[in-house]
Amino acid sequence: MTGPGLPNQFGRLAPCGSGRAEVLQSNSAIAWQRLVQNWVTDVQRRGARLDSLKRSKGVLHLSLQGKDRFRYSLQIDFRNRLLRIELNRPEWKWVKRETLLLNAGSLRYLAKRMCPLAERHAVVPVRLLVRLSILCHAYRRLLQDYDQEHHSHSSRETVRQMEVDLRQYLTVEEQQSLDRPIVQTSLPDGQS
Repeated sequence: MTGPGLPNQFGRLAPCGSGRAEVLQSNSAIAWQRLVQNWVTDVQRRGARLDSLKRSKGVLHLSLQGKDRFRYSLQIDFRNRLLRIELNRPEWKWVKRETLLLNAGSLRYLAKRMCPLAERHAVVPVRLLVRLSILCHAYRRLLQDYDQEHHSHSSRETVRQMEVDLRQYLTVEEQQSLDRPIVQTSLPDGQS
């Protein structure tokens, strides 16, 4: 598989609670998969290119290209909580191999090494991606409401496709924040 779209490869994961601290404390397979899924999304936002992704018996195999033509072949073993890294470059005559424990710290270290950027930044800032997704979502809902009110059938497919494309670069938690209502409508007590 090339390019984004990892939520389809990992499957839809249920919400895990209030944030990263809960993910790290949990030993469930879903929590570890979510941690890795969010890491892959972050690495792609930083500018790494995902060349392949394969899963076999509790091990995830990834091939990525980071900055300066470095090639990273990763084996993420969920059962033994190990991260095996093979680092290569076309002009090298050797391969550098490392093994790290699978945890948030080692994934963060590897992401910074692959594509050095400030935390919570991307080639496009995360905040801009979220805002663009919110705009697409709001515009699609506005068109839908307009169509229902005026009994018309305008084309919302282009906006929906843009929203889908933008959501591929968001983590599961960021995507869930888009599904909440944009405007909270509540009336003062005693009014209806």
